[in-house]
Amino acid sequence: MKKGQARGYLLEIMLEKLLKVNGYNVITQPDNCDIFIKGNGLNLRGRGGFHQFDSLGTLRITPPFMYPLRIFLEAKFYSDGSNVGIDVVRKGVGILQDVNTNYSTVLMNDNELSLPRYNYNYTVFSASGFSKGAQLYAIAHKIYLVDLDNEFLIIKRGITGLVDWLFNELGTDEDIEKSEFNNFSNHFREWLYNTDIDFNQSYFGKGGNEYRYNLNLIETEMSEKSLYLASTNSPQLIPLVPDDDSQFKESLRISPHQRVQITWNQENENWIVTGSDTNISFRLTFKLPDMFAEYIFTENNNIQERAYDVKESMLSKLTFIAYLDEINPTICTLSFDKESTEQLVRELNN
Repeated sequence: MKKGQARGYLLEIMLEKLLKVNGYNVITQPDNCDIFIKGNGLNLRGRGGFHQFDSLGTLRITPPFMYPLRIFLEAKFYSDGSNVGIDVVRKGVGILQDVNTNYSTVLMNDNELSLPRYNYNYTVFSASGFSKGAQLYAIAHKIYLVDLDNEFLIIKRGITGLVDWLFNELGTDEDIEKSEFNNFSNHFREWLYNTDIDFNQSYFGKGGNEYRYNLNLIETEMSEKSLYLASTNSPQLIPLVPDDDSQFKESLRISPHQRVQITWNQENENWIVTGSDTNISFRLTFKLPDMFAEYIFTENNNIQERAYDVKESMLSKLTFIAYLDEINPTICTLSFDKESTEQLVRELNN
């Protein structure tokens, strides 16, 4: 296993926890129905074969007129900062085609007819953006892309430090056995969900200051962060990242449906959502695929008009499910308020 693969797997484990607020239960055990364990780990049975996966989650609630939802989560964390290409998206398209056409009732017995059915989706998270070809292909085939290029910088630094430490501990700069990494990642997942575990003593004995430093980076940042996946009037999935998750949750508990201001941060090349309908204000950030930024900023004399057009057509309402008490789902909406946004922009410009 290369360092880039190891970083991607650790990012997936952390995303699993960040996404739990959305109500996804991560599948960790075989059910001998459509999920089996094989030599390379957990596999999902498709129409034409088995597909190994590292992160697959089931949404706790099922909307009317739909099968229960499952989501494949794949994360890419390239060392050179290059974009995720079309090949990664093409892989997701192939898997979905196979697993979503897996059901046939012609020769099924009574027991098989009663088995649960699922609607599968595929989401690719990238620490360094996506190529234009990947974006176009994903839109055409309903694959969701989430760009984390400007998000979770401290978490990504901690992951990089841990992987560098692990490879150095095993005496290599290039490659390690997947079994060695699996051993490490299992301990890491256990620690991530229970940070009271003395990870220094439970794995590799000593660990050292560099090791503990990177764990502390991750622990501090994870305690303040979550990732809310919002749908819009577009094929885009909006990854909302609050500056302070506890503050955002408290505001949603008071009112799950709020008006917000949406502005563009040119310095960090991301969007900022601010709200203050309740007595508790909050700030969220997200990034759209580069294609939309190109659309907005192609003609300099039309930037402001195009930006408002995107907000009103694509981002007029951000809808997501949040488990604010970790038990019951709450449908939340953040509606774009053009008037208050214009006022905020004037204040910022002054």
